[in-house]
Amino acid sequence: MSMDKGAKKQKRAEAVDQKIFVERIMEFMKKDSLSKAQLADAADISRSALTQFLKNERKPSADAVVKLASILGTSTDYLLGKVNLAEDLTSPQNYKVKELVSLFTELADSDQERVLKMIRDMKGTARSSSEESSTNPLPVSRE
Repeated sequence: MSMDKGAKKQKRAEAVDQKIFVERIMEFMKKDSLSKAQLADAADISRSALTQFLKNERKPSADAVVKLASILGTSTDYLLGKVNLAEDLTSPQNYKVKELVSLFTELADSDQERVLKMIRDMKGTARSSSEESSTNPLPVSRE
């Protein structure tokens, strides 16, 4: 039993509940005191596109939904109405993760490998020594 093109198109269109999407974007904008311009600029989407999303004149692309969710500190599933609880990505723990990611991405590749090795060692999940030696210049202490 295959879907015809019209049914497939309808199913794709249902992926975004536009009313819920708009309500949730507006909820975050109000909570965070963000203007449309501020949100669009922070999410790296055009201001006109955001305005069209909020007026139900245009459906957001997957890329736009991901960017908006990231900036607003929630999940794409929440914005799209797939779940009813927003993830609390603003907790102190998540701020630490965001800072770590930001700092980590600024490091050179070799320094990133050293940081990963230190974390693995701290967690006791270091890779085998042959695998480590190919990616990490630090000697591994075996006691």
